[in-house]
Amino acid sequence: MRVAFVGKGGSGKSTIAALFAHSRILRTESVLAFDADINMHLPALLGIPAPEPTMHLSHAATATAIRSALMATNPRIESLKHFVKSTPPTRTSPRITSTDPTLLLPYLTGTQYLKVGVVGSYEEESIGASCYHNNLAILENILSHIDDRDGWVIADMVAGVDAFSNTLHAQFDILALIVEPTQRSIGVWTQYYALAQSAGVAEYVCVLGNKVRSDEDVALLKQSISDANLLGYIREDPAVRASDRSGSPLQSSALLPENMRLLEDLATRARASRAHETRTERLHALHRTYVAQTYIAERLGDLTHQIEEG
Repeated sequence: MRVAFVGKGGSGKSTIAALFAHSRILRTESVLAFDADINMHLPALLGIPAPEPTMHLSHAATATAIRSALMATNPRIESLKHFVKSTPPTRTSPRITSTDPTLLLPYLTGTQYLKVGVVGSYEEESIGASCYHNNLAILENILSHIDDRDGWVIADMVAGVDAFSNTLHAQFDILALIVEPTQRSIGVWTQYYALAQSAGVAEYVCVLGNKVRSDEDVALLKQSISDANLLGYIREDPAVRASDRSGSPLQSSALLPENMRLLEDLATRARASRAHETRTERLHALHRTYVAQTYIAERLGDLTHQIEEG
């Protein structure tokens, strides 16, 4: 199962991503988590060391090594420069399993049931010359090649609606949108859901209200978000506040009972999702769209042959 945590900056998506990951490993379920936010907080929230900068997934040498391994048995990729962010796997492509991500292990930190990778922020030589979206391309490649049938893949995504500039919105079973009871946060929900409808993934979006303190907060969220999308509310929680003050790792077992139940409800929603049934078709369509751009075609030629039909 795959869950992406998205939302406005400061909405608490990193916190809830960490709590959800912790709730899964408490049940001895394997978690492969990715910190895809430019502000990298997930390892610290989970109480594990962050990978060294040279081990960040978007570091040039790391990304090259991962792509080289993924293209090893794919005859449809001519060279590394032809391995673009939307390149789909074939039946002979290596797979990264969520329970034993061998290919990625040099770049992950964690424990027996939890492995965390960090996409990484800007590098010194990229200042003024690169966009963070370029960093996310390696995560797109990784997700396209993941087999998650026996475990969880969790991503703390970049803030806002940036996932619609690439394939990331199509890579998950659930897009968990974290919304505060504020007009600014609700505005992000409105924009995100409209884009999800256009992208054909609206049925996989669910909303978790966060930082809810009062009945008025609940009323605002309920009048702004449909019951079909609103999974529930994370009440302001003393355990989260204590963790924020001390800098100690988050513990889902210390949450208020209603907040713990909501994490279980999210797991249930993810298990029931049928997004995986049409994911390949969506990714193929996005690949055709991406490689049809003039600058891609002029530089690399026609890359639609990378799609293995049938």
